[in-house]
Amino acid sequence: MFVRLKNIFIAAIAGSILMGAAGCTPEAETAEPTGATQSEPSAPTSAKPTPSPTPKPTPTPVPASSKGPAQNWPVPVMPAVAKEKSEAGLEAFTEYYFELVDYTVLTYDTKPIKEVTERSCYLCAKQLIDPGDRNRGAGNWHVGGRTNLTVNFSKIVKNSGVSGFTFLRDEIQVYLPDGELQMKIPALTKATAGTLHLVFRDGWKVADVEFINPDGK
Repeated sequence: MFVRLKNIFIAAIAGSILMGAAGCTPEAETAEPTGATQSEPSAPTSAKPTPSPTPKPTPTPVPASSKGPAQNWPVPVMPAVAKEKSEAGLEAFTEYYFELVDYTVLTYDTKPIKEVTERSCYLCAKQLIDPGDRNRGAGNWHVGGRTNLTVNFSKIVKNSGVSGFTFLRDEIQVYLPDGELQMKIPALTKATAGTLHLVFRDGWKVADVEFINPDGK
């Protein structure tokens, strides 16, 4: 995947929803009549309940197409097992990491993948993360590129781990801000093998990734 990503422009977008609650003004107390020999106790004033904020609906995800980039695309959620320092956790994390790769390509948002990637990962930084930061806001977008990953093995030695995998990838179409199709990156239809090298520091982080091209070069 990373070998092919060097020709892709990646930008990042981020958004947030602010929610607030409207306050209420208490009613004024009724004044007692003047000249009264004995005052009647005034009825207690009951404050109106503060209305609860109405949650805003979750925006509907819109997939990327020739008409525009993906919108409101959900960030992949790390499964609980992927946080464990175990072979099962390492395998689950590898699958999660490639979901983040797909997410980065589709949305141009590099923040989630940065949180689980060591700067020492040369291909991760130079062919995925850095291009995303440099082209943030460029307006280009991608269609396709989804990976089909198979984790073949995982092994842990102390606080380090390695997982071996093979994957296929769909075709990627790259569009310019004006909607012009800039290029097509062919699909990987022959399984490509690679290894993911990781360290465990309060959770798994990718330290390096290596690929064997389908043509053996």
